[in-house]
Amino acid sequence: MFECIMKIRNAQERDKPSVLEFCKDTFSWGDYIADVWDTWKSKDHLYVAEQEGLVVGMYNISLFAKEAWLEGMRVRPQYRKKGLGTNMMLHAESVIQNGTVRLIIESGNLPSIRLVKSVGYEIEEEWRLYSTAPKKQESSAAVARSSDGLGDLVCSSTYADSWKWLPLDGEEIGKLLHQGRIITSTEEGRTSAVGIWNRSNDFPDAFQLGFVNGTRHGMEQVVLYAKNKAHELGCQRIPIFAQEKISLEMDFLEKKSLFYLMKKELDRKNL
Repeated sequence: MFECIMKIRNAQERDKPSVLEFCKDTFSWGDYIADVWDTWKSKDHLYVAEQEGLVVGMYNISLFAKEAWLEGMRVRPQYRKKGLGTNMMLHAESVIQNGTVRLIIESGNLPSIRLVKSVGYEIEEEWRLYSTAPKKQESSAAVARSSDGLGDLVCSSTYADSWKWLPLDGEEIGKLLHQGRIITSTEEGRTSAVGIWNRSNDFPDAFQLGFVNGTRHGMEQVVLYAKNKAHELGCQRIPIFAQEKISLEMDFLEKKSLFYLMKKELDRKNL
């Protein structure tokens, strides 16, 4: 059987050319694996699947205190629909062992959605990607100095940090405040909107908003702040992730793909 002659192992530097070759046309615009390979490999949870000496698949795990994130699962085109994806998912669970596991899939990627559902993942939330361009302009939004007024505006258990969705609890909010990464807007003396920004060393040209919520005017001010800040930092683009349930309709935003945040709870004794 296919799975009997397949080996999953830690990625080695020699695997990089082979992997990048079959990843180069993953999406209409290419792929991002070349940008993140070195970072992922340095953390020692980048894996490849090998059959008869040929690298035919890859994926990465990012481990956190209580959670794990799966990303970058790719299969060489001629080896798809042979159970390789399922085997890599199960291998990932054997590494993680227990806790919460999340991953993100574009809503139109039906084969991947079927795959992760078949091994027990469910849609936790829907997130919409928007984009806009940096531009020097005025905004009434500012970096938050405390959690006062955030309250119900932080209406999510996660936020996007680059292309990972991380837990958004009180401890994380405190860390983000300390880092100056929470932006707020006020109206009539009350906090009317909140945003969380981030930058990744892997994607230095991007200034990202990984969460935004609030009134229409308030969110507009948060986005305008991001446009101005991105301009100051010399970034080229601003991707914005917002929960699909939040209406983020602005003339200067381009509405892009819908993504499903998938989740599974692992239990060591069931593995």
